[in-house]
Amino acid sequence: MSSASDYTLFGVDFGSNAGQRELIRQINEDCNRKPVVFCNGAAGTGKTFAALAAGLSLVRGKGAKKKYKTLYYVREPVEVGHRLGYLKGTEEDKLAPYLGPLLDNYNHLMNKARKDGIIPDTVKQPRRVKRGLDDEDMLPKAYQKLPSDIVPLAPEFMRGRSFEDCVIIVDEAQNMTIDELQTMVTRIGAFTKMIIIGSPNQIDIPGATVDDNAFLTAYKILQPTGLVGYVELDEPMRSGFCAEFDAKFVEYKRQLALKKAAEKEARKQLEEA
Repeated sequence: MSSASDYTLFGVDFGSNAGQRELIRQINEDCNRKPVVFCNGAAGTGKTFAALAAGLSLVRGKGAKKKYKTLYYVREPVEVGHRLGYLKGTEEDKLAPYLGPLLDNYNHLMNKARKDGIIPDTVKQPRRVKRGLDDEDMLPKAYQKLPSDIVPLAPEFMRGRSFEDCVIIVDEAQNMTIDELQTMVTRIGAFTKMIIIGSPNQIDIPGATVDDNAFLTAYKILQPTGLVGYVELDEPMRSGFCAEFDAKFVEYKRQLALKKAAEKEARKQLEEA
């Protein structure tokens, strides 16, 4: 990719943002040379938005790009703060509450494309496949709003599966374990591109920290293969003060962790004395 127009997807110009531009470039690289791309970024840097735009442009592309047939969206179903507990129902029922970010980003892309005349209002988006159900309304509402070429999946249902001719976006990977990430990257089959998105300063699981988490560890493990890319986004897209607020909380938690470590070491020395 070289021209500015290569970074305008569905009417959205990603070319002025260096991080997003590099992310899109790596997503478009030959999947045989670089099947996996890690994307690290703080809150509001447009990680999922840019990845979805690039991935969907491959799935809906023409010529050689048309080899990608489906975009899978995988997200760890982890809540912030209080846990919702066990969710009844099918795979779709369990994952539906976590599809808000995907729906927001998809609708933003499509609304922009329609506004700019890239997608005429009279053209219907691909419908979801009924997948053997007698009534499409039996699917959770979140799934009914998605087109047929975007398929959400939960990590818990990935074991034993193989994926070919597709783009896979793994979102909120900072909340995954090293075993789950191992499972993700070993599902990749022929002509498949995987984008693993994480924000280490937004961890919602116990035991992981900004500097010590499975997302960054997985990249360090795979980096020597030469088959994975890495992009870090640092330019805020949501708002400037959002990034500043986020940095303040990150620094507070870092100082708190250092204080706790020092107190633990002091107690240990007292016990040994």
